[in-house]
Amino acid sequence: MSDRKIEQTRQFAEENLDKFFNSVPPELKAHVVSLPKRITQLSARPVIKLKEVLNTADQIFDHAGKFAACARGCGHCCHVSVPITEVEAHYMAENLGIKPVELKQSIRHELSEYGSHTPCPFLANGECSIYEVRPLTCRMHMNFDRDNYWCLHENWLKPEAEIPRPTIQPLIDAYHMAIGSTRPIMADIRDFFPQGRMTNAAQ
Repeated sequence: MSDRKIEQTRQFAEENLDKFFNSVPPELKAHVVSLPKRITQLSARPVIKLKEVLNTADQIFDHAGKFAACARGCGHCCHVSVPITEVEAHYMAENLGIKPVELKQSIRHELSEYGSHTPCPFLANGECSIYEVRPLTCRMHMNFDRDNYWCLHENWLKPEAEIPRPTIQPLIDAYHMAIGSTRPIMADIRDFFPQGRMTNAAQ
């Protein structure tokens, strides 16, 4: 970071973000745009609708790899808050064969609660152990800067830490339509699965 200013950092990230969006084939863009409508017309359980949203997210973010600083084994973002809804928690639970904590109300967390000492309970050996069923927020959380400077824990709370990240509104809209609630119970992944895959053993 010593060789560039924050304005240069943002410009670089914005350019990479544009390159990513421009690399997405038109037919896939149309598929994403039509997703909210298709989700509302889909007669299925919320977890099935959610799976369609997650699969679509994977398709579009498959085109982001060469433009992002993210790499396998870089688990800095696995220490931040990972907000999920109860529907997403049940989707994960069904696929992992574990049982989430049944919360009675949403739990709000501040960014300052998390750091190098608070890994996701599913982080193992520096990698996500539930990659195939990871939450939507994890699939969309990418750093389009040239390196992982802003991913480092000591830099999270710096005023200039906000750099461009992808916001694909149709995916977000479809997600909310899939869970089928205007005010779902939402909490951190650690609240639903405090011991990760060992959750069942503690119950």
